[in-house]
Amino acid sequence: MMSRKLPSSSLIRRRAPRLVGTIEFRGIIGDTISELGERIVGGEWQPGEALPREADLTEALGVSRSIIREALRILSAKGLLRSRTSDGTRVTPRDEWRLLDPDVMHWRILSGDTRDLLTDLFNVRLVLEPGLVRLATTRADAQARARIDAAWAAMLAVYDDTYENEVARRHDFIEADLEFHRAFLLATESPLLTQLFSVIEAALTMLFDLQMRTRGYDTELTGMEDAHRMHKQVFDRFSAGDAKGAERAMRELIEVAIEDARRGLARAEELDRHAR
Repeated sequence: MMSRKLPSSSLIRRRAPRLVGTIEFRGIIGDTISELGERIVGGEWQPGEALPREADLTEALGVSRSIIREALRILSAKGLLRSRTSDGTRVTPRDEWRLLDPDVMHWRILSGDTRDLLTDLFNVRLVLEPGLVRLATTRADAQARARIDAAWAAMLAVYDDTYENEVARRHDFIEADLEFHRAFLLATESPLLTQLFSVIEAALTMLFDLQMRTRGYDTELTGMEDAHRMHKQVFDRFSAGDAKGAERAMRELIEVAIEDARRGLARAEELDRHAR
């Protein structure tokens, strides 16, 4: 039995902006994958639990059996499902999911799993980025150094400029911040690391935004001085060729960002409770 009736395929809609880099499946197949994926990730069917029969899914979604089969095949490729002839199609344990798959990350956000997702990202950043900066400091060629210099110049421009629109200023600050981190990554010349960062980059925008909101504002860039100071320490140590110093400075920057984001989550949850 279905736990709740699915909407018809013409009524299925994504309810939040998709992460950059998300693999798009268009039309009916895309809607079907998105609906089932969000419900699996959201816990409607628990690990080990069987999905409804193909015939039930076909009737509930108003799509053909071939569409259902293709959707289940793609969800299996993302690690969410396992099918056996004698046992049906069941949800796999969470540790088997392709958690860095952009679609899976997107469904985690839609299902309200923001805290766990950001906690995962905190850990990735803390392990990854200080070492990346150290490596970039020793490895960056002239082109990579020029890109890092340009990224820092863009951050300075946002910091020094007087914006009439603070919302635009915040947007530009986040974009410049992302490019600063991206430039160090590209300087390592590691395709594997580059692919990893491309997967988490869009979700990091959420982290930056939350980190800024935790300081008590939604549009203005109050507290920007601290962010500027810490990014400057990273850049200065890199420019001086001090690999260990650059690594320490980046670790401090990320640790502060993590603490800000944690407070921001708590603040957002408290506001949500009061709004209910």
